[in-house]
Amino acid sequence: MTRFLRALAVLGVVLITLFGVARLWLDASLPPLGGRERVAGLADSVIVLRDSLAIPHVIAVRDSDFFVALGYLHARDRMWQMDLLRHTAEGRLSELFGERAVDLDLDLRELEMGRIAAARIDKLGRESLGAARAYARGVNAWLAVGRRALEFRLLGHTPEPWRLEHSLEIGVLQAWDLRNTGDELELAEVAARLGPERALELLPSSTPVPLSAIASSLVPLSLPGGGERWAVPHPSFASNSWVIAGHRTASGKPILANDTHLTLRAPSIWYLVGAHAPGYHVVGATIPGAPVVVLGHTTRVAWGFTNAMVDDVDYVIEELSADSARYRTARGWSAVEAVVETVTVKGAESVVRTRRRTAHGPLVSSGPRLDSNRALALRWTAQDPGSDEVGALLGFARASDWRTFRTAVALFRTPEQNVVYADSSGHIAYWLAGRVPVREGGVVGATPAPGWLDVRHWMRFLEPAELPHFLDPAKGWIATGNNRVVDATYPHFLSRHYDLGYRAERIEEMLREDTSATIASVSRHQMDVVDGFARANRSLLVKSVRDFGRVDLADRLRGWDGVMAADAVEPAVYWSWYRELQRLTFEDESPDYRPASALHQWMQRGESRWFDDVRTPEHETLDTMARRAISQALTGRRAVAWADVHQTVMDHPLAAIPVLGRLLGFRIGPLRKGGSNYTVNNSSSSRRRSPFTSDYGPSLRHVVDFGDPDGASGFILPTGESGHPLSRHYRDQTGPWLRGELWVLPLNVRRVIAVDTLVLTP
Repeated sequence: MTRFLRALAVLGVVLITLFGVARLWLDASLPPLGGRERVAGLADSVIVLRDSLAIPHVIAVRDSDFFVALGYLHARDRMWQMDLLRHTAEGRLSELFGERAVDLDLDLRELEMGRIAAARIDKLGRESLGAARAYARGVNAWLAVGRRALEFRLLGHTPEPWRLEHSLEIGVLQAWDLRNTGDELELAEVAARLGPERALELLPSSTPVPLSAIASSLVPLSLPGGGERWAVPHPSFASNSWVIAGHRTASGKPILANDTHLTLRAPSIWYLVGAHAPGYHVVGATIPGAPVVVLGHTTRVAWGFTNAMVDDVDYVIEELSADSARYRTARGWSAVEAVVETVTVKGAESVVRTRRRTAHGPLVSSGPRLDSNRALALRWTAQDPGSDEVGALLGFARASDWRTFRTAVALFRTPEQNVVYADSSGHIAYWLAGRVPVREGGVVGATPAPGWLDVRHWMRFLEPAELPHFLDPAKGWIATGNNRVVDATYPHFLSRHYDLGYRAERIEEMLREDTSATIASVSRHQMDVVDGFARANRSLLVKSVRDFGRVDLADRLRGWDGVMAADAVEPAVYWSWYRELQRLTFEDESPDYRPASALHQWMQRGESRWFDDVRTPEHETLDTMARRAISQALTGRRAVAWADVHQTVMDHPLAAIPVLGRLLGFRIGPLRKGGSNYTVNNSSSSRRRSPFTSDYGPSLRHVVDFGDPDGASGFILPTGESGHPLSRHYRDQTGPWLRGELWVLPLNVRRVIAVDTLVLTP
């Protein structure tokens, strides 16, 4: 027994020692928040004041030193994230994750994001180029320290030096994430199986062009092999922004509110910063890897973004020769350009593949499988050089009024954004910023165009002056929620694929009622979880539940106000019913494409032939399908609160590592949260069945009142400032984010309450 106890004691000492060594090894990846560090590339010393959330306020005596310091801080706090983003943009994930990522890398390389970024370097203005170069010097100064983040240590990876084009690649990657294909491939597939008339029925009634114009451009895609398809990933769209004129606010000055909805990740896509330099004095949100503040405010101006939903992607059907070396054009045959791609694979041999491109763009493998002699080319607005988004964002922060801000807006070309604006002089404004294609003959890109015909080509892009814009509207506010902002009098085609409009309508409703807006009231509006779609279809839901025999539940639902509250039972019933109704409506004829926009307008109208299940002898109606849906939703299931089946998760790429991923705390969540796909406080889920897990929502909230920018304004992230999972600042903003709180980033540096001070010296 004595020997056993001694052995047990020795084992305990060994385990404690190993744990201590492991902890020291892990802690070595976590840089201190304060101190004094030398940074190559600085001309003068820079002071970094960190508040209690570790958000840095960077004080520099010259602008170039600020950009060096920002690069250094980004790399210090978020180098893993930056490295992952550039590997994604370049299609090099296999270098990190091995053979499992090869197919994804090949798909990513077809998008040519690296090529696009390289072409943009020559288009950067002098100030943009200077900022990007200074930023890269700062990143590389941190890399030279050799202190690798935890993720690099676990993967055995050492990040390479940062180049200027890496920053531009991250911008292109974000533009792709916000693209709008208009469901071209899905409509073409439906047209091939069911005919163009049926495909047109899937378009929203709010489509701002005549159906005849769409029908003329709708080309069915023939699908061999019984219609085999590749899955087509779709980006999600949801962001809110609004500005309120001073005559409708308590302070008498404009208020701006913005919450950008993106995929929620750990760490957040955003990094907050205060910039205090002679020509660059701004607080706001940056993207690690990019050298400028993307969203924020100064003492004079504030701005916010939502995706403008511009139809900025078309697919072109290319007819290839038998050997795939040529493609047919209206003027004869042209040579296909072959591009050899070598994918370096961690732990395995490199993979060599040849991809192809034509004058229309790269040939892509996503979407339907075509006949062997045809392929799809990708035409995307970002492929055209000539944009300087870095210069535009620099111009936003340096603008003194709406006129100088408008000049900067003209430089912003991709991704296409609704830009809302407010200033200290009392003005509010809106501009659509971006590159909008004008298609030949005025037709729209409803489905892929035949490349061998001179039809539907992009003739030009709208000039900035032709894009929608307005200043100081009489009603006293401007609101956007990915909806159609312009009315039918606007002469140019922008898109046929907008958000369904429930968020925008709810924002307008709240703005009409709030005649003396404050930061507090606007922050409450950002947290609103009223679902307009639920309100519109409550009576149908109640009837279905009553017909099913649940009179008690029907009575409860009749008094429900459509609020998607976390602790309420009604939202869980409603959403389960809706998802079942969506499945039942489309599964017989369009199982892979179930457009919510079409279903919602049919529910509002009360009828559609799509409700009839062609597999049965009966004629099904909306009422029939609604009853079947509630039967599926309620049978064998107990009543639960919405947050029991609807939770938000912010994942990290390494969270799935068995045991270690949990021990190191990579994942944030699951979090009990209200909201839905159609609420202002967005919490979207693409899941068809419970649990309706969400990884999408407000990636940033920003509100500023020019009555007191430093006292009644703020930002918040869903995670934390740090990208290091072991840091206490990895998730310390999550609680305030859930509660709808904001954190002030003072423009007056004297009002910064510094907890740590970092001095960077040349």
